[in-house]
Amino acid sequence: MKTRDKFWLNKMLWLIAISMLFVLISIYNLIQFNGSYIIEEEYELNTFQKQILWAIKPLLKNNDVENLRLYCSEFKNNKELSFRIFDKDKNYIAGSFDEESKEIAKNDSRINKKAPNIWKLYKRSFKDKKLEKTEKFEIDGNKYFLELSISEEFVINSIIKGQKNIIIFFITCLLILILNLIYIFNNIRNSFNTFEDSVKKISEGNLDAEINIPKIELLEELSVAVSKMTQKLKNQILRLTKLEQYKSDFIQNVSHEIKTPITAINSAVELIEENCKISPLDKECFDIIKFQTLSINKLAQDILSLAETDLEKTKDDKSFKIFCLNDAIKKAIDFQDTLNLKINFNNKQEIHINGNEELFITAISNILSNAIKYSNSETIDVNISQSDKIEIEIIDYGIGIGKEHLEHIFEKFYRVDKARSRQKDGSGLGLSIVKNIIELHNWAIEVKSEINKGTSFKIIIS
Repeated sequence: MKTRDKFWLNKMLWLIAISMLFVLISIYNLIQFNGSYIIEEEYELNTFQKQILWAIKPLLKNNDVENLRLYCSEFKNNKELSFRIFDKDKNYIAGSFDEESKEIAKNDSRINKKAPNIWKLYKRSFKDKKLEKTEKFEIDGNKYFLELSISEEFVINSIIKGQKNIIIFFITCLLILILNLIYIFNNIRNSFNTFEDSVKKISEGNLDAEINIPKIELLEELSVAVSKMTQKLKNQILRLTKLEQYKSDFIQNVSHEIKTPITAINSAVELIEENCKISPLDKECFDIIKFQTLSINKLAQDILSLAETDLEKTKDDKSFKIFCLNDAIKKAIDFQDTLNLKINFNNKQEIHINGNEELFITAISNILSNAIKYSNSETIDVNISQSDKIEIEIIDYGIGIGKEHLEHIFEKFYRVDKARSRQKDGSGLGLSIVKNIIELHNWAIEVKSEINKGTSFKIIIS
């Protein structure tokens, strides 16, 4: 799951949890309300008890059963309050109940309660929706029981109906909230994913990719801004591409124009040397002219090679092919004028890689050429190793390079020893070309060196 999805899901769960808490608090308040209502009804029942006891005690004392029943009959039409009177033997004396309720008393365990003032909604009473109380009292040593009940049918029905409606309302609201949150979550998530897909295409170089502008205000302004930025970036890249092409064309034209007169100068010098008798002094001058023209020609070739590599780096589709690494290194070694120097090539395992073979040969040739010209080493080792990555290491055992120069050796026209570089026909661009070729292939190059111990160039192919 994406981090963005986790964020929205976390927020949604928090909102649902808060809503559930709100519902639970509301249900708790309803329960508290019911409890307070029962307490109020208990108080009302206690008041009725006192009033009835005040009325029936004189009648029971005088054994006036006829007036007692007449008093009780006045409550028969009272749908709210009902009561019955029993003697100590559970015999029914009088009450506001129907006559058929007499037989219930003998089997009613509530009459024998030790604590008759305890309130309780009994199962039978709950079914009948009544709140009941049994009170024991004495008159001249004779025990009697007064059973009272208040009908809660209408009120309880109203409360239960109201509770159901409120609970249904809260559950409905909660479901609507959850469904809306899920809809909003999916809408935002899909909009972000669509927008992300468009941005990925742009980041991969497809500047013509259409940016779908989401309908939600949260992303609309951002999408429009990215769309404008992409268009500006596209225009800027087009301008830079044209500029790079102009630069490459200019360098090629200049190099060509330089090579033409240089070739003519070399031909003229050689013709004069062949057909004319020249003095030793003139011969020395002609040698200087030939050396400098060769240097200029080498410089033009290096500048052209550097420009071509720079142009190749700007292309999305590189002209890479699978080639044999070992054969390419052999070709680079064969190009070198080794004289009395020996190059040892550790060629145990044949390896194939994807890249530009000509440029790779150029990079290896430039490193070998530098080692041959400037290291004063009698031996150069070229080793290949392969594990997770392919490593090509070129080691010489010569004079080495000072630490102050190591971080600059890949800079254009940088020379460690300027006097010796000019004497050896160095342009100062060889290692810059190597660095460009390595970067073109997204490889890496490392350099280690110690004075009078030698230098190691390691190309890492991943």
